[in-house]
Amino acid sequence: MKLSVLLSALSVIALLASGCARSGEYDAVYLGVKNYGADKTNADNKDKFNYLFDTDGRTLAFKMSNGTKDEEGNYDYPLQNQLKEEYLYHITVENGTVTALREIAEASASNYSPPVSGIPGETTLKNLLKTALAPVGTTLYIYGGGWDWQDAGSAVQTRTLGVSPDWVKFYKAQDENYTYKDADETKPDPTNSYYPYGGYNEYYYAGLDCSGYLGWVLYNTFETENGNDGYVGGSTGFAKRLSAKGWGEWTQDIKAPDGANGYTMKPGDIMSINGHVWISLGTCEDGSVVILHSTPSPSRSDQPGGGVQISAIGLDRDCDAYLLADRYMSEYYPDWYARYPVHLCDPEKYFTFEGENAGRFTWSTDTGLTDPDGLQDRMPEDVLALLFR
Repeated sequence: MKLSVLLSALSVIALLASGCARSGEYDAVYLGVKNYGADKTNADNKDKFNYLFDTDGRTLAFKMSNGTKDEEGNYDYPLQNQLKEEYLYHITVENGTVTALREIAEASASNYSPPVSGIPGETTLKNLLKTALAPVGTTLYIYGGGWDWQDAGSAVQTRTLGVSPDWVKFYKAQDENYTYKDADETKPDPTNSYYPYGGYNEYYYAGLDCSGYLGWVLYNTFETENGNDGYVGGSTGFAKRLSAKGWGEWTQDIKAPDGANGYTMKPGDIMSINGHVWISLGTCEDGSVVILHSTPSPSRSDQPGGGVQISAIGLDRDCDAYLLADRYMSEYYPDWYARYPVHLCDPEKYFTFEGENAGRFTWSTDTGLTDPDGLQDRMPEDVLALLFR
């Protein structure tokens, strides 16, 4: 149960009515936006939200500075983009508005060391794929995860080098019953849901959606320091935007040549379909494809949670891609594997799209990523063996 469920509404009302704690500095645990999930607590009113904090057992409600406006009149919300529920902050309050805050790191915060990780700024295809493996098995699916609070671009976590400890912390706090949305969609329950009610990303920090994942992968491949412009953007046009940067070729002609099985997916190819984007690890001899992506796949208790994982596109669990994915997920990510079986993706869904923006992107080894290891010409079993070596 989320901490915000335990709030005392009466104490909030009493403190607001008495005018207590309107200015000062406090060490306080952030509890969330007041009335999260209510009809009027939405993106249209986000500049006027009240934010709840717990300090010494008291629940306090404050406004929040929205930052500065750009030329189009949009705020940048620097404080909201640091807030994470149940984290401790030192906050500065002036006349009922938080004007500054600083996260107080937990002394017990642990550093996660993934089985495979990349090197920031090393622009090779091998390093892209090693980087893409780093969040596998420890980062859950959050709708809007990796996007900023206002749902306009990259979150702090996707403009930072390394696997975010926020993702690891959230993963460890859940089990196989985690669900990224309400278990019963006919009965919304915002107090027990991590779904982004209201059109803003209250839980942007806790995990990654598909485009948040791809944005983090690209940032950690091309950038060498934190805080630069990010790469997160809409999933359907993701592959096409990479081509517009001059990094490779985009096409909607994805069928394999005559006589070959399935589709022509090379290792490192990025495929955008309507509403989803994923990375190819290559096509197996039987036409099945091994992929990397973030998706809310069902857990072993049949809850839609999932997240960043190695999956297979194929017709059944006997296909080569599924056997490979199952082997690596079970061996290198056993805790995840205990919660989530390997996800078998339907080829008809994962290779079907419509409109002008979806399609496949293939890296140019001249203007995009170099490929000194010749991965684009290798089979998935060889690619995986090299990455996990």
